[in-house]
Amino acid sequence: MSLTTKTLANYLGSPASVILAEPPFKNWIFEKSYENDLEELRINYIFPENGVDLVCDAEERVTTIFLYSDQTRRFEEDLLDLPFLFTRRQVIECLGPPSKSGGRTNDPVLGEYGPWDRFAMPDYSIHVQFRVDADRINLITLMRADVVP
Repeated sequence: MSLTTKTLANYLGSPASVILAEPPFKNWIFEKSYENDLEELRINYIFPENGVDLVCDAEERVTTIFLYSDQTRRFEEDLLDLPFLFTRRQVIECLGPPSKSGGRTNDPVLGEYGPWDRFAMPDYSIHVQFRVDADRINLITLMRADVVP
């Protein structure tokens, strides 16, 4: 299956059961967990071997999709329109000017994070975080417009 940011963004707002029934996700093993200590219940589907996390609301509708490309987890499918090998310049050439950006940071608890850019689309946002040690994508996050911080 050819995946793009747009095909994945189409799952935002859909029941998790829809994405879990589609290739390549339907054959992947996932861990389901609940976050009850937040203001609103969050349900997480974590695919530890495939570099994907889904975050859902209390109705199990997908709010956020995380795609990882780091030392511990890798989304092997890659995206046709936004490959993990893209540099920051290539991402901006592909998606246009970012709506928000941030620099490299070092959190005392979570560690070091690379720079990031967020791109506002009509119904969702794409957040791209870059590696600390290289000008390459480390994490791609797709979020419904109503959950963007």
